[in-house]
Amino acid sequence: MGEVDPAFIQDPEHRPNLSFIQVEGIPVIDLSPITNHTLQDSSSIEGLVKEIGSACKEWGFFQVINHGVPLSTRQRMEEASRMFFAQSLEEKRKVSRNESTPTGYYDTEHTKNIRDWKEVFDFLAKEPTLIPITSDEHDDRLTHWTNPSPQYPSNFRAIIEEYIQEVEKLAFKLMELIALSLGLEAKRFEQFFIKRQTSFIRLNHYPPCPFPHLALGVGRHKDAGALTILAPDEVGGLEVKRKADQKWVRVEHIPDAYIINVGDLIQVWSNDAYESVEHRVMNNRPKTSVIIAEGIPLIDLSPLNYQDEHTNIPDSIEGIVNQIGSACKEWGFFQVINHKVPLDKRQRIEQVARKFFALSLEEKLKVRRDAINVLGYFEAEHTKNVRDWKEIYDFNVQEPTFIPPSIEPDDEQNVQFKWDNRWPQNPPEFREACQEYAQEVEKLAHKLMELIALSLGLVPNRFRGFFRHNTSNIRLNHYPPCPYPHLALGLGRHKDTGVLTVLAQDDVGGLEVRRKSDGEWIRVKPIFNSFIINVGDMIQVWSNDAYESVEHRVMVNSEKDRFSIPFFLKPALYTDVKPLEELTDHRNPPKYKSINWGHFRTTRMRSNFAKSNVENLQIYHFKLSH
Repeated sequence: MGEVDPAFIQDPEHRPNLSFIQVEGIPVIDLSPITNHTLQDSSSIEGLVKEIGSACKEWGFFQVINHGVPLSTRQRMEEASRMFFAQSLEEKRKVSRNESTPTGYYDTEHTKNIRDWKEVFDFLAKEPTLIPITSDEHDDRLTHWTNPSPQYPSNFRAIIEEYIQEVEKLAFKLMELIALSLGLEAKRFEQFFIKRQTSFIRLNHYPPCPFPHLALGVGRHKDAGALTILAPDEVGGLEVKRKADQKWVRVEHIPDAYIINVGDLIQVWSNDAYESVEHRVMNNRPKTSVIIAEGIPLIDLSPLNYQDEHTNIPDSIEGIVNQIGSACKEWGFFQVINHKVPLDKRQRIEQVARKFFALSLEEKLKVRRDAINVLGYFEAEHTKNVRDWKEIYDFNVQEPTFIPPSIEPDDEQNVQFKWDNRWPQNPPEFREACQEYAQEVEKLAHKLMELIALSLGLVPNRFRGFFRHNTSNIRLNHYPPCPYPHLALGLGRHKDTGVLTVLAQDDVGGLEVRRKSDGEWIRVKPIFNSFIINVGDMIQVWSNDAYESVEHRVMVNSEKDRFSIPFFLKPALYTDVKPLEELTDHRNPPKYKSINWGHFRTTRMRSNFAKSNVENLQIYHFKLSH
């Protein structure tokens, strides 16, 4: 497939347009309301049914998250697919399909009489699949379709069958939701699939194409069946013809999401209420040298979803603990999905943040912070004595935040003063949205701290005592478009002073991390409904440099506003942070003197307000010399 054969070349009017429109409009639907493997036509899923119906009507396409298909099953399927396609052409053709055997490998697929730039492997969901020999309803003769079994990888068949079993469950759940959205009984379509269904799975491989302006991975087409459930990789390339204006729009990649589209049969069954929509797959050029932080680990937290939030983490998730430890050690950063923070809570705080920052400056200044009152709005933040191109709003998670003067946490009367949040009057739902979100993201932070403790060989609740009178806060960031992106930064290079940061960023992106291995600045790719996690200075000290706090910064955008919401997990002000005894010995002696968190935080915060000739206080100022 290395040379462009005329068979691949699209007609001029259908050739790829290499400047594409990213589809942010394709709905992303959270399926978590479907529980206990049953679907009831009740108010609890009314919203979900309406979302499905709207997506089918307006787009014919949507994406689903929290769908119940185990990520590990999908990853095994993807790995087996890569291994199969990596074989020699001679080996793959041993399981080729033909006119009498429609399953197996094929490398000359055509769409609308033009060859696609891809190779495929098809596998039936039911084996054998019984097919009538003729279309005569009185002719009972059947032919049997069966699946080929490649010798490599050795467990190929078992992996496919396991994946099909899981994704088929999702398909039937979606068909029930679609039926309900049409005003039908949930099981209305089931009769069409109980006997002799012809469902199949296709593995696609699109090699790099040196002629992406001429050829397509898959030409424009509509799917002939009932419903398609697509698992794409991170490369992307799927384009949908938008019904509203017939423009080709690129579908955004969302890790562990599935892309769903209505097929011709649903269009017929629904009498055109839901239409099958044209789509195609663009080719990808051979890889370039653009550095995107695909190396930052993406960790699936779904093993935690089956544990009570008040219980310790069991041994059964040893794998996730190892991933967390490796990420903290190698990167100091990672991203998490399937984290149990409700998507609606996140979307609500994002919405009120946009509304707040859209207020007049006069209105926002009513809740402005200062050197005494550290909470509220601020528009002149500095990092390393240089002003950041952003405005912020801070609020504390523990409200009010009590500040004891000493290290006697058991003395309930030991309270010197308290910090109160400065809530704006507008938007009116601002406070409630912030508090609801804070409650959920704080749970996630403490679960992550348990995982980090386990990864260091500590008991899960080793860090819990440091947060009784915590000073954790949430920051709403707004980075306006900047006409000087070559001169300014949204947030200058820095390390986070606290314990752990849990960041929700929007789809604009801009966060860059300094890679430990070579010092290069690496852009972190936004991933829908994920959180970016990074280790702070205090974990570096507690772990005695086993896990390091890593420099990062935020680039500005010349055209778009960017919003982000970091949660900063921080201990009580009276906390003296020093390397934990369990992690030090004569071979690994303590590397830091004790750091009083209150003194450290207060000193660092002073530098946020104005330029100073004095270097910001850093944890290396507390390093011991051995």
